[in-house]
Amino acid sequence: MTARFLVLCLLLLCGLASAAPPRSLRFEQLSVQEGLPQESVLAIAQDRQGFIWFGTQGGLARYDGYRTVIYQHALNDPHSLSQNWVRVLHVDPAGRLWVGTDNGLDLFDPLTQRFRHFRPQEPAQRGNGNRHVRAIVDDGAGGLWLGTADGLQRFDPATGRFTIFHHAPDDPRSLAHDQVNALARDAAGRLWIGTPAGVDLLAPGAAGMARFSVTGPNGARAVAVQSLLADRDGTLWVGTHAGLEHWRPAVPAAAPRRERLPDNAGLPAGAVMNLYQDAEGTVWAGMRNDGLFRWHPQTRRFIGYRHELGDPHSLADNYVSALFHDRVGTFWVGTWFNGVSRVDLSSGGFARLVKNPDQPGSLSDNRVRAIVDAGEGRLWVGNDHGLSLYDPTTGQARLYRLPQAGNGSSDANVTGLWRTPGGTLWVGSRAGVRTFEPATGHFGPLLLSRGNPELDTVRYVFGDRAGMIWVSSKAGLYRIDPAGGAMRVFRHDPGNPASLADDSVRPVLEDRRGNLWVGTFNGLGLLDRRTGRFRHFQHDQRDPGSLSHNEVHYLHEDAQGTLWVGTASGLNRMQHTARGIAFRRYTRQEGLADDAIAAILPDRQGKLWLSTNSGLASLDPATDQVRNYSGADGTIEGAYFDGSAFAAPDGTLYFGGFNGITAFDPARVRPNGIAPVVAITDFQIFNQPVRPGAARPDGDVILQRAIEATRALTLDHRDSVFSLEFAALHFAWPQNNRFAYQLEGFDGDWVSTGAGKRFATYTNLDPGHYVFRVKAANKDGVWGEPTELAITILPPVWKTWWFRSLALVLLLGGAFGVYRARMRVLRDRHLRLEQQVSLRTAEVEMKNRLLMEQKRELEQRDERLRHAARRAEDATRQKSEFLANMSHEMRTPLAGVIGMLGFALRDRSLQPVTREQIERGQANAQSLLSIINDLLDFSKIEAGKLTVEKIDFALAATVENVASLFEEQAAAQGVDFRIDYARDLPHFVIGDPTRLRQVLVNLVGNAFKFTQRGHVTLRVARAGGEEAGCTEAGCTRIRFTVEDTGIGIPPTELPRLFEKFEQADATTTRRYGGTGLGLAISRQLVDLMDGEIVAHSTPGAGSVFSFTVPLCDGIAPALVPQAARAPHTHRLKVLCAEDFPTNQIIIRMMLEDMGHGVDIVGNGALAVAACAQTRYDLILMDGRMPEMDGPTATRAIRAGGPAGAPVCDRHLMIVALTANASEEDRSRYLAAGMDDFLTKPIDEDALHLQLARAIERQLARGVVLDPLPALLPQRPAAAQPSVAELDAMFGIAAGQPMAGPPGGSADDAANALRLRLRDAFVADLPARLGELHAALAAADADAAGRLFHGMKGSAAYLREMELHALCAELERAADRALWPAIRLKLPRLHAMLERLLAPADGGRSA
Repeated sequence: MTARFLVLCLLLLCGLASAAPPRSLRFEQLSVQEGLPQESVLAIAQDRQGFIWFGTQGGLARYDGYRTVIYQHALNDPHSLSQNWVRVLHVDPAGRLWVGTDNGLDLFDPLTQRFRHFRPQEPAQRGNGNRHVRAIVDDGAGGLWLGTADGLQRFDPATGRFTIFHHAPDDPRSLAHDQVNALARDAAGRLWIGTPAGVDLLAPGAAGMARFSVTGPNGARAVAVQSLLADRDGTLWVGTHAGLEHWRPAVPAAAPRRERLPDNAGLPAGAVMNLYQDAEGTVWAGMRNDGLFRWHPQTRRFIGYRHELGDPHSLADNYVSALFHDRVGTFWVGTWFNGVSRVDLSSGGFARLVKNPDQPGSLSDNRVRAIVDAGEGRLWVGNDHGLSLYDPTTGQARLYRLPQAGNGSSDANVTGLWRTPGGTLWVGSRAGVRTFEPATGHFGPLLLSRGNPELDTVRYVFGDRAGMIWVSSKAGLYRIDPAGGAMRVFRHDPGNPASLADDSVRPVLEDRRGNLWVGTFNGLGLLDRRTGRFRHFQHDQRDPGSLSHNEVHYLHEDAQGTLWVGTASGLNRMQHTARGIAFRRYTRQEGLADDAIAAILPDRQGKLWLSTNSGLASLDPATDQVRNYSGADGTIEGAYFDGSAFAAPDGTLYFGGFNGITAFDPARVRPNGIAPVVAITDFQIFNQPVRPGAARPDGDVILQRAIEATRALTLDHRDSVFSLEFAALHFAWPQNNRFAYQLEGFDGDWVSTGAGKRFATYTNLDPGHYVFRVKAANKDGVWGEPTELAITILPPVWKTWWFRSLALVLLLGGAFGVYRARMRVLRDRHLRLEQQVSLRTAEVEMKNRLLMEQKRELEQRDERLRHAARRAEDATRQKSEFLANMSHEMRTPLAGVIGMLGFALRDRSLQPVTREQIERGQANAQSLLSIINDLLDFSKIEAGKLTVEKIDFALAATVENVASLFEEQAAAQGVDFRIDYARDLPHFVIGDPTRLRQVLVNLVGNAFKFTQRGHVTLRVARAGGEEAGCTEAGCTRIRFTVEDTGIGIPPTELPRLFEKFEQADATTTRRYGGTGLGLAISRQLVDLMDGEIVAHSTPGAGSVFSFTVPLCDGIAPALVPQAARAPHTHRLKVLCAEDFPTNQIIIRMMLEDMGHGVDIVGNGALAVAACAQTRYDLILMDGRMPEMDGPTATRAIRAGGPAGAPVCDRHLMIVALTANASEEDRSRYLAAGMDDFLTKPIDEDALHLQLARAIERQLARGVVLDPLPALLPQRPAAAQPSVAELDAMFGIAAGQPMAGPPGGSADDAANALRLRLRDAFVADLPARLGELHAALAAADADAAGRLFHGMKGSAAYLREMELHALCAELERAADRALWPAIRLKLPRLHAMLERLLAPADGGRSA
């Protein structure tokens, strides 16, 4: 027998050694601040609906998880609580709530929210102690047993009668003491009564009571009984002022077997105020000033829970006055001084191992940085105070402080631990690493210490299977051989990619294959211990299969050999694929509440448990299901330390953090699976609560009973805005409950909401029947059944069926009466109408005729208006055509002038004076061309599209340039030209010099045009008076004045002087010429420059035109040196598509002078064919050519050419050539596929730039080009081709006489060029005339326009201006198909051509 007992004891001790620590309780508090009427919670109960009720010294409170409803005594309300001191709450089997107060027994009616009062009737001399209700139990027959301060009472609710039992001194079977503190009724129906004199027993059917006295621990004196509990096992728990006893009742008449709990049972010797058994059978004891205790039957010990200073989730107070376990698993603890505490017993399963200031020998510090096994169920714990040997079951710890460091400072912080198979501990700290022998309690010498805590701090310690110790720090990775003391260091070498990735090293792991994995702050490394080389695995933001983050915190290998990597941003699962190693990521997107992983531990079911910065999480690798746990589930608060984790042999997991250790058996961690019940807790109309029984001003009662008990509700149409508040009666974590509600008949789907918005508001619902449904889920996502409330909204009187029926009858009756009266009136009116019809018929016919006449007049007026609109449109179109054609016609002769002047300037033998005159002529021609371009922009001015520049320029130089243009004209006319330029003007200003020069040229030109004698004066000065104001700082308003002594202007003509196409009178145009646009353009340009222009004139005396413009102070513009144009680097092969020989010659000469090869074709079809034979680098494409024009040829080349003859290069550069400078032409050519645009006359610089772009483009495409020699052979001094070369260009046979005298000078060379151009034109003329006659005969407007266009261009190069003007008129007529006008002008054209042929023929015959 003794041996068996010893074996049982040994097994029990082994079980204790390997058992997980007891679950700790994390309490949430409810105090006066959260709505309690008073701090002392004396009783707790849950009604049938699920509300929690609290009895306090200040009244009764109902709690729904979010707010409390207070019920207190009111003197003027007989249905209020009878007294505010509530000691007892009891819910009977019928679901009725009984309230025991210090003024009797109350019954709460949930339908009316009222109380009924029941008081015993006894002689007055006994006082009111019989109304102080201290305990209530059921009697098993529908009645109640009441324990009061003056006797025992049996109450029959059916009759309202009391049966009272008192102490009788002469009756030993009477009550031992009149003060009843506690009642308990066991399964056998026996009533146990606790009094200050002990315990009394009233058996069923017994005539008297049996008395049992209770003595203290030493048996010297009797002690009062404060609490009783008859548990489900038949044990009677007796709580006294001196402790707790177990009683095992026997037969009804026999005395029970009594046992006092020993001193080592964990319960202090104090007053046990409450005893309670929860739904799981656990017995709880609440004590006065010693806290709460939980009975552990396996160890036959109590586990205590006390209030701890600084821990808001400990028990609210140590004086426990009430205990209750509700139906959803929440355990409630009422305290005397600080409200009520609650904890969810149906979920969780975590234990918090923390420092307890009230318990000597507990953990010394809560910052647990390392945990390893110590054997026998104990742990080695490293924290900021040192190394502790800790027993999780008892909470006892022994502290070993680390020796002082070499510099004399204390090295208290333990940052890493490793236990060797022999039991030796390697202890890492901020000063390095040392060994510790548990047997002797001595520390070894300090290793890896440099005196720099930043680098000496050990972050992780690991031992491999070979016995080597690996130490991680911020200074690299160390391998220590404990046997020989050898040490090897691995550090990051920027020059060696196979070195350690970073010196900050954290976890080290040796997997089952012997691979050593090292986590750093720059990724994961795999160390080849033979070579010392690392293979790196790092984060790549472009590769989703890479590590989620480079900062590695923990490494774990699971039972299947899979490596898991915890990082600062996500958990990573290593996977071996065909492409190598990849990682599967688990982050917040996969459900983790926090993805900063601190440690990873497995449980026995194959799940992984993760500690993070904000809690714990479990991951099922098979399903990827994640569940998060936080302090609300019973874990420690806050973050966990990296690597601080340990899995015990019995399956218990330990995670160390900033605030202690979380310990748990994963098999015992469970969610709360009880679904919440939803109650509708408030009903409001227009944000005003509606109380049961409350009536409207008209006497209607909306709520007949409380909204919590209402199942159907009828509202009036006036109740257009109403709200329903609801609560989930689940108290595990009310703030995390979820809700969904729906008003059937209105809401199409469920509306989801959280605990912060527990109400639904509806406005202006249509009359009808609705059903409001609301359901809730608890903190673990378990949804309950919906609660329903039927709502009927009555229609207003005018929408009821009877009102509408009555209204319909009245409406029909009234309509019938009106109909009868109307019919009588109609009959009378019909007679009168018949009499008036004949008269009105004649009147109507007359009006019809009048209307027909008016209609014809309106149609004629409309026709005139349409005709006027067409004329206006024609005028607008003609104006645009006029501007475009005038620009084109003026540009063509200017092209010849500019071109010839350019050729003349090539003569290096020119005299300086001659060169200056030619350059001035060329500048004037360019200026005139610029003005012509501005004239083309007149339409832009009208449309508001023309803008002015704001650049720095020299004001004096601009004025001088304008003056130089008119010096020769002034001398020729004998007019004195004066310039008056003020000295105080700024040297440089900001504005548009081109537009300013254009206005000045216009005004000065007009002055010379209308002045035959006298003088013309140009004055420039600052504006004075009011005109001097300027909106910008540093700006000056400058007035430009042009004064002449010409013919003057009549005063009546001045107002319209600046209008379009206006001159003083018609004779001015005939005598002096002009279009009348000059002053209009000037006025609009001045307006664009924010200026003003005015004119004053006296007929016969002269005119004064002045304008002022604001010009801000500027700086000297940067001088760009006139460098010679750089020659091209490569030679291009250019194709020119141009149908007129004169243009062909000019282009050929320009290209060959620049060193490039050129082929000439006469139309677009030949250009496409040439591209099929030769690979060209650039095409210069004329717009209008016979057979195929430029845009059509471009599109054909871009398309690849015809199928039988594809082009060699469809992507070569194509540049348009045309004399038409409009934006429409440019857009049309670019849309056809051309790359750029050159206008005639061709500017050599612009052509040079296009050739340079073509070279760059071909080289970029990889096309091989011949290099151009650095220095090309120069032509003779005249820079002109010889006569033989010109003959070759123009196709003239060698030896053919030249139409003019030969000469060798530069002028002779220019004359030779012009004569050769004439000869080429004459040679080509018969063929062109033949084509022209054929086009006219066929009425081919396009061909005719093209031929006239070509003749116009040739005439410009030949300086035949009259012929040029006539060809321009004929081109416009051909474009508009005006054949009569063309035939009318053809004889004049033939006459001019004959005059042109005559000198040529004569020259040749000579």
